[in-house]
Amino acid sequence: MRKSDDECIFGQEGSMPVSRIDASIKSDRNKNRVVVLTSVCLLVAALGSYLIWLFLIKGYTFTVTPERAAQSPQFQVHSGSGFFIENKLYVLGLPASVTVSAPKFAAKTVNIDDDSPSTINVELSPLPATVTLSTNTNNNDIQWFVNQKPHATAKQLTLTVPAGTYTVTARHPAYESASVDIKADIAETIEKTLSLTPVSGSVDINSQPSGASVQIDGETVGKTPLTLPQSGGSHKITVSLSGYEPITDEIMITADANAVSRDYRLIPEQAILNVQTSPSQGLLTIDGNPVSGREVSVEANTEHTVSYSAPGFAAQKQSVNLPPGQTSSLRFNLSPVNGEVVIKANLPAEVFIDGKKAGSTPLTTQLQTLTHTIEIRKPGYRTVSKSVTPSANKLTSVNAELLTEFDARRREGQPLFAQTIGIEFETLKPDTFVMGSAPNEAGRQRNEHQYPVTFTRAFWLSKHEITEAQYARFKGSNDSSKKPVSDVSWLDAARFTNWLSEQEGLAPFYIIEKGGLRGIDPASTGYRLPTEAEWEYAAKKHRRAATTKYVWGSQDRLRDKQGNFADASLKGKQTFTLKDYNDGFEGKAPVGSFDPERGGLFDLDGNVREWVHDFYTLSPPDNGAAKEDYLGSAPSSSHVVKGGSFKTGRLKRLRASMRTGESDAQDDIGFRIARYLN
Repeated sequence: MRKSDDECIFGQEGSMPVSRIDASIKSDRNKNRVVVLTSVCLLVAALGSYLIWLFLIKGYTFTVTPERAAQSPQFQVHSGSGFFIENKLYVLGLPASVTVSAPKFAAKTVNIDDDSPSTINVELSPLPATVTLSTNTNNNDIQWFVNQKPHATAKQLTLTVPAGTYTVTARHPAYESASVDIKADIAETIEKTLSLTPVSGSVDINSQPSGASVQIDGETVGKTPLTLPQSGGSHKITVSLSGYEPITDEIMITADANAVSRDYRLIPEQAILNVQTSPSQGLLTIDGNPVSGREVSVEANTEHTVSYSAPGFAAQKQSVNLPPGQTSSLRFNLSPVNGEVVIKANLPAEVFIDGKKAGSTPLTTQLQTLTHTIEIRKPGYRTVSKSVTPSANKLTSVNAELLTEFDARRREGQPLFAQTIGIEFETLKPDTFVMGSAPNEAGRQRNEHQYPVTFTRAFWLSKHEITEAQYARFKGSNDSSKKPVSDVSWLDAARFTNWLSEQEGLAPFYIIEKGGLRGIDPASTGYRLPTEAEWEYAAKKHRRAATTKYVWGSQDRLRDKQGNFADASLKGKQTFTLKDYNDGFEGKAPVGSFDPERGGLFDLDGNVREWVHDFYTLSPPDNGAAKEDYLGSAPSSSHVVKGGSFKTGRLKRLRASMRTGESDAQDDIGFRIARYLN
């Protein structure tokens, strides 16, 4: 039998059904769980917030000065996570940036990092006051003084100043000074106008003649003599009288000079004189007074003497008398004035006057009485230049002494060009001398012909062989070597001597054209190669009591360190060397490394062999008569080479009479130079 619903719910009659009680208990339990869970969450959140506050958020206290700024400070976080509570900053994470400001103070930015203190002091700067001052005038040149110190000159003054008290003064020459005291607060804007009172003064105007009309600043105020009050400042005065030139002036009345007096001398009305002149550059005078322009104002109704003069021309005078206001022209055409000039020189030469050829010496000519440049020129001689101003009243003479560049340098005490590059000379004045070697001389060769020579001309011979450095100057390059130059042809050696001659203004000795020798100029005193006769004389006779066989004498033996020859250092490298001899050099030695021979010349016996002037021939001279200033045989294909070298290993080849003929440059052939003295 099925139970009713009520029975199912309540069970037995009079008691609560069991299922409802269970549901109520379960509901209460769920509510308790929610309350507990919520309480736990709130507790965890509170604990987390406390821990964040305790460990992650940092606090900083800001103090602001000065006191006026501390009354209402303002704070703003620009970067970083933070916030302010009053003057305290709480920030989560660093760095951070904060701007601190206050009314009438300049804001200041503070950067905060791990090293910043917990209390941060910020001092704010007060904003300046702005003061604008002007005057009741329109003058732009008011002088402004601040606390008695000059500050500016302007129509208006604008100051930006810290808070404080200031005295500003405005000054102008035409006004009484005015001052104002200003008390400026921070960030205050002040505008003031100063009233300037014009200076009271007077003006006293007189003229000769009197009765002239006077205008001040364009207003007619009376006639001279005139005295009247006048305010300060600049005033334009015009004084005019019929028949006279008006006068315009400007006066200034100031506090320091408030009484101005003027006494004007009126000039009769003027006329205009236009003067045309030829030549254009000259001296123009009117009544003896120089004038600069060619349009001149002159007093009317008066006779004037006008004069014009110019150097080298005859002066002229003219008289003029012009009515008032008239413009007249006057012309001067001056005629040139000449003087006679006689030009002479110690040698026939060409004459150039002001750069133009005028003839040859002696020359008589007429020249304008101006300053002229006269040049006397002759090839091979230094040009003589003289400045001459002829006279119309007397003869002018010009005398020139022409000198070669060499002689001119000598007279002036200047070093020769050759000397400037280190070439030194020995002076030789030879007498009669027998060249060649005697038939019985040991080691004699068949080309050493004996014949007498005589000398009529003294000459210079370089003490040393020409060095590599000296030859480099000729070639246009740089070298500092003092070793003798070698590997140069005879023609290149001749070119070197011609180059030296050109540097000193000497006529070249050798005539070289189209890459070859075309002849010589025996009369030249230019540089050249020594002749064979000169070379032998220097090696055998110069400053010796008797002719010697070798440069060092007639002994068939060498002194120690006699010269640079083929010594033991070349043994095994060439056929002949000098036994038991060592000069210390395997190749070329710097010139002057060994003592000079008795005539003062170096390396005549060794170092490098030397080109001389003469052509080489095996034939003897045509007769036995003495050869005067002998320049050698007729041209041939080779030239004579004299002396020994660092390759010479046989004593007989060191004899002073030894000679060879060579056509080409060789590594042991160099040269020295010579020149006639007259």
